[in-house]
Amino acid sequence: MLDSELHYVLMRCFNNSNKLIVQRTAQLGLYPGQPKILECLLEEDGQTPKNIGMRCVLDKSTITILLNKMEQQQLVFRQIQSADKRSVKIYLTDLGRKKAVEVKKICQQVDDLAVSGLSLTQQRELTQLLQEVLSTFEEASLHE
Repeated sequence: MLDSELHYVLMRCFNNSNKLIVQRTAQLGLYPGQPKILECLLEEDGQTPKNIGMRCVLDKSTITILLNKMEQQQLVFRQIQSADKRSVKIYLTDLGRKKAVEVKKICQQVDDLAVSGLSLTQQRELTQLLQEVLSTFEEASLHE
């Protein structure tokens, strides 16, 4: 049965979590993909588009489209690096920071819902085990 296969359960968990986050962040005027970028910049402001794309698992064309839209919405701004005119870093505006804080709250609510049936010990174990699974995947992708 598919319900007992890890890849299927992970996919369904992601889809359900993502659906709730997209629905709730849409009420903030955000489009799919933008919440991840805001969270990423809230954690570390002033990143290159390439780094944001890697951390948010978005391809180059998608990140470009999303950042352009976010700049139009006055959520982010670009700053050209003086040493290399082709290099640019992305920063949150005050509005972007405010929305990022709201996104963080929404994501925490969705995370809390996801683990609401687990004890604190189980929650920590689940997170730790998933981090180990992720590390295994990332290590395997380096060798391909």
